Amino acid sequence: MTEAEKSSVLQRELALDKIVADLLVKRGIDDVEKAREFLHPTLSSLTPLSEYSGIEEIAARLKSAIAGGESIVIYGDYDCDGVCAVSILYGYLSKVSRGKVNYFIPNRHSDGYGISVSALDYIAENTDAQVVISVDCGINSVEEVDYAQQELGFDMLITDHHQPGEKLPDCPVFNPHVSALTDTAFRNLCGAGVALRLIEALAGVDESKKYYDIAALATVADVVPLTGDNRVITYYGLVSINRRYRRGITLLADSCIKGQVTSSDIAFKLAPRINAMGRVKDANEVVQLFVENDMFLLKCLVDEINNANDVRQQLTDDLTADCLEKLKNYDFEKYPFIILYAPYWDDGVLGITASRIVGMFSRPTILFTKNKGVLKGSGRSVSGVNILDCVKRSSGYLTRFGGHPMACGVGLKEENFDGFKEAVNAYAREVYGDKVGESEREYDCLLDGAVDVGVTRQLMLLQPFGEGNPAPVFAIDERKCNFVPFGDGSHVKCRIKNMEVLAFGMSEDREYLNSDAEKRLYLDVSYSVFNNVERTQAVVRSVRPGGLPGEDICFEYNLKTRKNRDKEDDADVVNVTPEEAKKLAERKYGVCFVAFDKETAERAEKELGLRTAYGKGEGKLPETRIILCPASGATDFYAETVLLQKPLTGIGRFAKDGKVKLYAMSDLFNAYRDHAATYEEFGAVYRAIRKATAVGRYTDVNALYAAVANDCGVEKRKFLICFYVFAELGLIYYGADIHCVQGVKAELSDSRLYRAVCG
Repeated sequence: MTEAEKSSVLQRELALDKIVADLLVKRGIDDVEKAREFLHPTLSSLTPLSEYSGIEEIAARLKSAIAGGESIVIYGDYDCDGVCAVSILYGYLSKVSRGKVNYFIPNRHSDGYGISVSALDYIAENTDAQVVISVDCGINSVEEVDYAQQELGFDMLITDHHQPGEKLPDCPVFNPHVSALTDTAFRNLCGAGVALRLIEALAGVDESKKYYDIAALATVADVVPLTGDNRVITYYGLVSINRRYRRGITLLADSCIKGQVTSSDIAFKLAPRINAMGRVKDANEVVQLFVENDMFLLKCLVDEINNANDVRQQLTDDLTADCLEKLKNYDFEKYPFIILYAPYWDDGVLGITASRIVGMFSRPTILFTKNKGVLKGSGRSVSGVNILDCVKRSSGYLTRFGGHPMACGVGLKEENFDGFKEAVNAYAREVYGDKVGESEREYDCLLDGAVDVGVTRQLMLLQPFGEGNPAPVFAIDERKCNFVPFGDGSHVKCRIKNMEVLAFGMSEDREYLNSDAEKRLYLDVSYSVFNNVERTQAVVRSVRPGGLPGEDICFEYNLKTRKNRDKEDDADVVNVTPEEAKKLAERKYGVCFVAFDKETAERAEKELGLRTAYGKGEGKLPETRIILCPASGATDFYAETVLLQKPLTGIGRFAKDGKVKLYAMSDLFNAYRDHAATYEEFGAVYRAIRKATAVGRYTDVNALYAAVANDCGVEKRKFLICFYVFAELGLIYYGADIHCVQGVKAELSDSRLYRAVCG
């Protein structure tokens, strides 16, 4: 059957809307039984424990220890997955072992990742442990396990989910990657998911159900695929969380989330907070969030977690800013992997910052800092690039490594940093070529009609969303919209196709969004209920022009005032010849040609053989291209910026090393001088604006012109020149609304824009 025929079957048999059925088929869920199981997960679909080796042996040893009154120590990891895995196992064992159970979570800064000899010595000296069981670590701790068993007399048990090395520890092991006995056994559990299945082996399904909420947090946080068993775990875990089953999770969720908790809330609100304790303090305290019931203690702990998250956010912001500064001259052609190092970076936020950089540049990223005399690195990848495989192929430079296809942790000596960087990138160029970071999908569904709330209600059946089951991306082609500001004025919203569409941080793009230029909006669509009213809400991910915007958009762009313009108008101009321009255009990365009107951009496309992007471009990756009317920061990461025209003002903002390269293809000034206003016309425009804004609220310049056109008696382009001269002089405020500013006096000649256009 064709995809369309399969979709029709799903629509008919499961009473699904076409949009939902089409999405299922595109994701390979293309028959009725698979779709029914996907839409309505059941615990019975989990991999039977009999399909794994090691789990029953470990369960038997723990039962023996419990029965014999032996002391058990759970050895975990400091991230969200590790803490959750410890909490699951400790939550059960502490009830049945008569107080003979404790846990050890290494400190990220002093102990490092995984099982270490020093930590084992600490456990031996400070506990009476007889059995040590790992969670979320240990699969590659061969020498450490030998030491623990031969020198310290521990019985070691390993539960983990990370990729194993060539040799396994000499003790019972439950790791789905090595324990799976059948082709159908699920292999992609996180560490907490492994611990959850161990509880099932110890005490049955009913007991394991008590810990699905904790396992769901870890499953989303560790970015394992939300398919198969992980989908079931996360689905039932979210049900438990939203039934407010566990006091600690409920209090933490109430502190940062309104309404129902979703997988997205876990990824962006709950998991970062849980991780923050391990990043800036000590993760051991977080276990109490899951096992404690005293409300006072839990409230104090939630406050502490949120305070740690505030610190983590600041550290992450600082590290991100530092990385962006280093990337301004990065050779992306030679180095498809972003690999950066600074000895002063905080090792607690390397991974989360790497994730940010990946999101900005669509490139696998590994960040390093110095820790105890060696370099410690944390990496994150993009879809389709196995980062663990890449670092494994360069392991000759490393002292340690581990992880999974989307994330890794590595260690190396400082003198090996450059060799490692070269080796990883050489392997990436060989294996992936130009496909490193290449997006696999642009959108899932192009909407051509109104979206009924019943459709979005059905879309929620596809949740939980995450790795392996991403939230669907919808696209709509809209020419004329009516976006208006909301919130603090930096965000805009409108109604399109029966949806409330929110565009966060896009107030600067409002004129373009509201113009009749061809454009495609990419959206996240969701179902919500507010005051008992169902509604469909969408958030704009990005906007791509269907073609270049019209000349009116470019005309207004060049008039807009910018802060610190006095500092932006001084720079030496270096002229670029046609031959030099064509040579620069041959580079794959690092060169940006800037145009300020559509006609020049189109001429340059033909002459230089490049694509044109509008405004913000397409992400921060500096692919050589033309940018028409660049937004703030759009050229930051280009090593070379070449202007195709001299801007009206602010030429200095395009300077590199104090010089501006100019390949002059046309003169921008003539088009504006043709619309220069006289002194009397400036006065008429100001009086008309003051009169209109005194009695009405305006948020859009074009709407304001429509209201004052008759009063001021000037054509639109002349009006725009007047308006933006007034804005530069501070006579008019233009933000969340438009109004005249009282008490400001200025001469027109004080405006650089006035002198450029009308002088």
